[in-house]
Amino acid sequence: MKPSDQPPTEAESCARGWVSVATAAAFLDLSPGRFRRTLERHARKVDGGIEAQVDGVIARKFGRLWRVRFSACWTKPEVP
Repeated sequence: MKPSDQPPTEAESCARGWVSVATAAAFLDLSPGRFRRTLERHARKVDGGIEAQVDGVIARKFGRLWRVRFSACWTKPEVP
Protein backbone atom coordinates (compact mmCIF):
# COMPACT_ATOMS: atom_id res chain seq x y z
CA MET A 1 0.00 0.00 0.00
CA LYS A 2 1.38 3.42 -0.97
CA PRO A 3 1.33 6.18 1.68
CA SER A 4 -1.33 8.05 -0.30
CA ASP A 5 -3.55 4.93 -0.28
CA GLN A 6 -3.58 4.70 3.51
CA PRO A 7 -6.61 6.04 5.34
CA PRO A 8 -6.06 9.35 7.15
CA THR A 9 -5.11 9.24 10.80
CA GLU A 10 -7.52 10.54 13.42
CA ALA A 11 -5.54 13.79 13.80
CA GLU A 12 -5.44 14.33 10.01
CA SER A 13 -9.20 13.82 9.78
CA CYS A 14 -9.83 16.30 12.59
CA ALA A 15 -7.52 18.87 11.00
CA ARG A 16 -9.32 18.82 7.64
CA GLY A 17 -12.74 20.10 8.56
CA TRP A 18 -16.03 18.73 9.82
CA VAL A 19 -15.85 15.31 11.45
CA SER A 20 -18.39 13.09 13.18
CA VAL A 21 -19.04 13.19 16.92
CA ALA A 22 -17.52 9.71 17.24
CA THR A 23 -14.27 10.77 15.55
CA ALA A 24 -14.04 13.99 17.56
CA ALA A 25 -14.81 12.17 20.82
CA ALA A 26 -12.06 9.63 20.12
CA PHE A 27 -9.61 12.48 19.42
CA LEU A 28 -10.59 14.08 22.76
CA ASP A 29 -10.55 10.73 24.59
CA LEU A 30 -14.24 10.98 25.52
CA SER A 31 -17.15 8.66 24.92
CA PRO A 32 -19.36 9.75 22.00
CA GLY A 33 -22.44 9.89 24.25
CA ARG A 34 -20.77 12.12 26.80
CA PHE A 35 -19.39 14.43 24.11
CA ARG A 36 -22.80 14.64 22.39
CA ARG A 37 -24.45 15.59 25.70
CA THR A 38 -21.80 18.29 26.23
CA LEU A 39 -22.59 19.72 22.80
CA GLU A 40 -26.32 19.67 23.50
CA ARG A 41 -25.80 21.55 26.80
CA HIS A 42 -23.82 24.29 25.01
CA ALA A 43 -26.07 24.50 21.93
CA ARG A 44 -27.29 27.92 20.81
CA LYS A 45 -29.22 29.16 17.76
CA VAL A 46 -26.81 30.91 15.38
CA ASP A 47 -27.52 32.11 11.81
CA GLY A 48 -30.58 29.89 11.43
CA GLY A 49 -28.79 26.77 12.69
CA ILE A 50 -27.71 25.23 15.95
CA GLU A 51 -24.10 25.61 17.06
CA ALA A 52 -22.10 24.72 20.16
CA GLN A 53 -18.65 26.04 21.11
CA VAL A 54 -16.66 24.30 23.83
CA ASP A 55 -12.94 24.89 24.52
CA GLY A 56 -11.97 25.60 20.91
CA VAL A 57 -14.26 22.92 19.50
CA ILE A 58 -17.05 24.14 17.25
CA ALA A 59 -19.98 21.90 16.43
CA ARG A 60 -22.96 22.50 14.15
CA LYS A 61 -26.09 20.48 13.76
CA PHE A 62 -26.69 19.36 10.17
CA GLY A 63 -30.14 17.83 10.18
CA ARG A 64 -30.15 15.38 13.07
CA LEU A 65 -26.37 14.92 13.16
CA TRP A 66 -23.69 16.98 14.87
CA ARG A 67 -20.52 17.72 12.92
CA VAL A 68 -17.43 18.95 14.72
CA ARG A 69 -14.51 21.17 13.73
CA PHE A 70 -11.43 21.86 15.83
CA SER A 71 -9.79 25.27 16.09
CA ALA A 72 -6.12 25.66 15.17
CA CYS A 73 -5.00 25.27 18.78
CA TRP A 74 -6.14 21.62 18.69
CA THR A 75 -4.45 20.71 15.41
CA LYS A 76 -1.17 22.63 15.33
CA PRO A 77 1.94 20.68 16.25
CA GLU A 78 3.42 21.20 19.70
CA VAL A 79 6.56 23.29 19.95
CA PRO A 80 9.25 21.66 22.10
